[in-house]
Amino acid sequence: MIVDSEHGTIDSPLHPDQVELIPTVPEALAQLTRAGYGLVVVTNQPAFAKGKTTQKNLEKVHARVLQLAEAAGGRILSSHICYHRQEDHCPCRKPRTGLLEEAFKQHASYSRKDSWMVGDGIADIQAGRSFGLQTALLATYKLETANLLQEKNAAPTLWADDLLNFCHKILKPREV
Repeated sequence: MIVDSEHGTIDSPLHPDQVELIPTVPEALAQLTRAGYGLVVVTNQPAFAKGKTTQKNLEKVHARVLQLAEAAGGRILSSHICYHRQEDHCPCRKPRTGLLEEAFKQHASYSRKDSWMVGDGIADIQAGRSFGLQTALLATYKLETANLLQEKNAAPTLWADDLLNFCHKILKPREV
């Protein structure tokens, strides 16, 4: 994550040297892997389409993220990336479900009703709900956010402060 100093917005890394995992993420991914969950990445990465970086840089960023996750014991089965902007109306860009459709087609043995879409934004929750998945929003619970999600018919199955907190909520003590 990087902060755009000009606009004050948070953006994804644009170069592999900028990749840093949130400290609790590697352990959370390892716990989920040990518990038998199949981990798949579905992500919107429009920086190339917006002219901020090259697609090759974004691919290297993503490879670095996977490398760090797997070095800590998390096993990522596959990744599904949308490089389009919201205004491109791409069917794979969340909140649309194209990336999820692609992932479940590739991993057909996994059940939708037993699977989770875990994310930090409304589009993640909307995509997961539309596709029939359980959803978890990684964010501190705030009434304003809860009301906005309710208005958009996107209330998550559960809230968790971060990915490790999500693990603690869904995994039995013997699984971690």
